[in-house]
This record gives sequence, structure tokens and C-alpha cells, in this order.
Amino acid sequence: MIPFDPVTTGTALILAASSPQICQIPAPAEIAVVPRTAELIIDTSRTGAAIQSQEISTINPYGYNNVTHTNGFMQGQIAMRSTVELDYKQAPQMNAFCVWYEKVTIEIDITPTIVIAKEVSEDSCMYDAVLTHEMKHIMADRKIANKYAQTIGKKVFDGLQQRGFIAGPIPPEHSQNIADRMRQTVSQLVEFEYKKMEIERAEAQQAIDNLAEYQYVQSKCPDYQAPAAAYRGHD
Repeated sequence: MIPFDPVTTGTALILAASSPQICQIPAPAEIAVVPRTAELIIDTSRTGAAIQSQEISTINPYGYNNVTHTNGFMQGQIAMRSTVELDYKQAPQMNAFCVWYEKVTIEIDITPTIVIAKEVSEDSCMYDAVLTHEMKHIMADRKIANKYAQTIGKKVFDGLQQRGFIAGPIPPEHSQNIADRMRQTVSQLVEFEYKKMEIERAEAQQAIDNLAEYQYVQSKCPDYQAPAAAYRGHD
């Protein structure tokens, strides 16, 4: 299992207060960031021929005249989800409601999987070389997830502070629409950060899959020969 850095382990809390007004938040809103990582899975059940059809997200660094093959790949995902808990009460002496954020929870999950061709796993030298390379991808994901676990709470806080942690007084006929918009705003703020994270992640993963790195992996085991059926147009 690859843990998150201690600074992001557990739940990070950010408290938000409201300024005095007709609708006053009874307690500061809570923003909790909860990072988790699943246990690393190493799959060696697939043959080299079988994994050649796997779509690889990084760009092949080899020239067009090279015939390449896939020895293994990282299949990990980073998921980011949010849940919003709202509360409400009737505004004093008014036929209207106050609606506020009680708690926002942001979960960041890594599900790391490394797939190594069955033939590669049977060669101890190439297995170690490929595993070492794929672990670089796993560690890049961990670094990205840790970074956003440390910053996304403040980003959501700032976004909600700009719009207000409490809404009202709201006429009854509009209260549900406002509540839906408050939930949607959190979702949009988290989605915006997720898109930024995905771009940063793609750049980090591409930086690992460079020509020098691939040549280094191959040089570790010069006597290894990939099965003929394992060749494809992408490494």
C-alpha cells in the first residue's frame, strides 16, 4: 500500500464563518478533505499479445520506423468527489428561509494498478525493470493527489466565501432552487480543480515516458527478447 504523506492523512478541516445579517449561520461551515489510496494491485495474468491492444495515454517517443511493444502499463485512476450537507431555518418574523452550508466533504481516491505481461513476469530481470518504471507512474499520481489534497479545501473555501456561506432570506418557492445551486457550485468548484489536476497529471506522466527512460529500461536486461506476438506500434 502506498500511503499519502502524513500532512494530508486524515481529514483536513477549514472553518467558514458568516458576517452578521438577517440570516446568520449558527456555526462555521466545515470543509473536509479526505484523501485515500487503495492497495497497489500488480496484475501479471495477461499475455504480452493480449496487452498490445491496451490504449496508452502517453505519447510514444519512438520514431515511426521503430516497431515497439508494451511490456506493462499503469492503470491507476485519481477520483475526486464532493458531498454537500445543507441546513435551513425560517427567517425571523418572515415567510422566508435561510439556507447555509453545514459541511462540504471532498474525497480524493487513488486506485493504483500495474499490469505487466505474463511473459515479462517470468523473467526476473525484465520484471524488476518494468516494475521500477511503472512505480514511477504510481509515485507521480501520489504526488499530484497529495498536492491537490493540500490545496483544494482552500480553493473551495475561497469560491464559497465569494458567494456566501449562507443564503437568504429566500421565499419558499425559490428555496429548493437556491439549495440546488449551492450544491452545484461546490460541484463546479471541485470539477474545475479536477480538470487542472488532470492536465498536470498528464504532463507528469508524459515526462516519465521519454525515450531515454525507455532505452534505460531495455538496457537493464539486454538479453531479454519480447515474444514475437507482443509487438505493436506503441510502447
